Amino acid sequence: MTAVRNVFNSDHVADYDKNAEKANWLDPAITFGMAYQFVQPGDRLLDIGIGTGLSSQLFYKAGLEIHGIDFSPKMLAGCRSKQIAKDLKEHDLSIPPYPYGTDSMDHAVCTGVTHLFKDLTPIFQELGRILKPGGVFAFVVPDCQTGEVREIQVNSRHSPGDKVTIFSYSRQDIHTLLDSHGFVPVCDLMFEASAIGRRTAQYKAYVVKKQNRHPNSRTCL
Repeated sequence: MTAVRNVFNSDHVADYDKNAEKANWLDPAITFGMAYQFVQPGDRLLDIGIGTGLSSQLFYKAGLEIHGIDFSPKMLAGCRSKQIAKDLKEHDLSIPPYPYGTDSMDHAVCTGVTHLFKDLTPIFQELGRILKPGGVFAFVVPDCQTGEVREIQVNSRHSPGDKVTIFSYSRQDIHTLLDSHGFVPVCDLMFEASAIGRRTAQYKAYVVKKQNRHPNSRTCL
């Protein structure tokens, strides 16, 4: 993670939005389109790894109250300058607990983050606590088949000489996380996009729902 931390605390942050647009980064539009039917104006949305706020902008325009968490003060400063977030917190996503109360958020989104985590347990564990029952979580992961190699090392685009490890997740991996942390699947979508060190890669966007605590409410939409 050292190379990743160096990049997201470097001058690269100033060009982050331009580089995302140039790369035709689809994750924010895809997750918003999939989650839109489940959100309402005034709902509180937590953006996990909010960065400069690209994944929250459409939700903000739809009237949601944006809260964000990220480890990089420079990325948070970029987001703060857009004035779309009610609250931004600096915190390492690999270290629970996150600085939010139980049942304090209506929904969550996470894009451009999961490929950096070998184990997504901290994120799902904390969202299982933070989200209100019935809240949705929209996220994107690099996709792989069960049994395939889950990690590759590639050259960093922004830190010459450094290597970045990219992690993928199979459908079985994701469903194991959902079952373990109180979520049920709602819908998913496979798509191709450019990837670090590769021309294109398979990604999957998921929308999942936090289960209600009532024992008769454990059904998937």
